[in-house]
Amino acid sequence: MLLGKAMLRSTTTTKTILNRLVMAQSKQAVQVNYKFKSTTTTSSFIFRRTAQPSNKAKAALNTVRDKARDKLTETRCLSLPPWLTQAGRPIEFSISELCGHASFLLVAASYAVDDFLMLRIIAVAGSTSMLVFTYFHPHGRALWLPFKWNVLFILINSYRIGRVLFERYEVRNMTPAEMKLHHDHFQVMDLVDFNKLLKIGKMESFGGGDVLVHQGQMNSTIRLVLSGNLDVERDGMYTYSLEEGNFISESGLHIGLKLTGAVESSGTVVARGRCQTISWERDELWNLLDQEKDLKRSFLSALSWDIIGKLKSQRLYLMRKDVKNSDLWTEKRNSQSDSRYAVSKKIDFKC
Repeated sequence: MLLGKAMLRSTTTTKTILNRLVMAQSKQAVQVNYKFKSTTTTSSFIFRRTAQPSNKAKAALNTVRDKARDKLTETRCLSLPPWLTQAGRPIEFSISELCGHASFLLVAASYAVDDFLMLRIIAVAGSTSMLVFTYFHPHGRALWLPFKWNVLFILINSYRIGRVLFERYEVRNMTPAEMKLHHDHFQVMDLVDFNKLLKIGKMESFGGGDVLVHQGQMNSTIRLVLSGNLDVERDGMYTYSLEEGNFISESGLHIGLKLTGAVESSGTVVARGRCQTISWERDELWNLLDQEKDLKRSFLSALSWDIIGKLKSQRLYLMRKDVKNSDLWTEKRNSQSDSRYAVSKKIDFKC
């Protein structure tokens, strides 16, 4: 009897313990589940709050685009006198179609413009009109192939426009001395091209008796006399003078010979007094002339006028009878000319 009661009490105690364990586990599970739900709810709320502005911006952008499409593709009517239209019917059109027609008209107009900058501006306007037509196409579907090509054309032309405007801005900042140099010796050259020439040049000053170039010396520099006077000698004998606007060591360039590197000097150049020159490295100058064809033509023209001026000064020198021994002077001049052009036999002739 006592044993039975003890077993009953043991069973009851065990059930109580088990029930308490089950209740504790269920309460813990509820707490965990509550925490999970709370976390999920909070994170989703944060996601909605962060995503909401993006969705609103996208919706607003779509709304603007749809309104623009409706306005640009809306069919409009233009009533004209019956004798101008077939059966007196009005002409139907949309703003998008007008942009398409305007694009082709602007491209046609650009072909009739001589000014480089204006041509590029009209081309950009034409491509922009075509962008409107291809994106808001009357059939309701954007034409992406021509749209992308016109974007590329706009970028290329915009770059060229920006480059031209920047070069013209640099010209406006030229000094009075540089403008005078252009006016006196490079009038055949455009100011933009002349500014490019100045950029790669180097100003030099010399005193009386200074030797710029020795006869037989390898020289890679081309100079232009800005002020002062210089004497040119062959074997110690005076042959001719250089003054403002004359070139020094221009061998071969005036007839388009591509003489790169150092070139042997045909005479000695001595400063008679204070003088100033601008100098260019032959290789750097020729590279610039190769890239800028208009600059090359005008520069070679300036060189040709320089040669004519030197020949005239030599004739005047003979006419004034300043030469004591004309035969010897002529021999030295011929020797100087032969030396100047001997190197041309070793290179290709390029105009």
